[in-house]
Amino acid sequence: MSAKSFELLVEQAYAPEMPIAFGASTATIYKKFEEEFKLTLKKGGRPSDELNFRFERLRLGIALAFVKAYSRLSDNEGVKEVLALLQEALQAKSTREIDKIIQKKIAAFDHLYHEIFVNEQREQLLALFEQTIDAGSKEELDELIMQGLELLQEIDFNAASEDEDDEDSIDEDFIKSIT
Repeated sequence: MSAKSFELLVEQAYAPEMPIAFGASTATIYKKFEEEFKLTLKKGGRPSDELNFRFERLRLGIALAFVKAYSRLSDNEGVKEVLALLQEALQAKSTREIDKIIQKKIAAFDHLYHEIFVNEQREQLLALFEQTIDAGSKEELDELIMQGLELLQEIDFNAASEDEDDEDSIDEDFIKSIT
């Protein structure tokens, strides 16, 4: 897998916005993880704190991309809280700090599951998000990046907003008919 694939995943999840949560270069998150991963292999394969931290940042970045894409399909207010939480955790300086930030507001993740059964693509994004949180290896994260890229290619984000517009007009018509 490559840093470019990760960068593309994030860009597609955020489009047309710029993914400011990742700083100057999204690809740097993947590159730093990969550098530390290779260094660890050279040193005998025992994971260092730095490797664990780089893995957590990459995992957060992938999770953040899936939640951002989900937010583009949903008008769920709780998603904004989850996005803010993941963005805050992405800025952490250690694995311990990431854990502390996430644990402090872990209940926010429950908001993601409101209204998911209305839209198959939302369900698929949340499934990828869950798999990302559960991932424990570089190979799993690489596979999730590829699955995410495939799914994001299939989603018509414009159709989601058109559907919302249609629902609003139906509601207005219904209200007019009963008054």
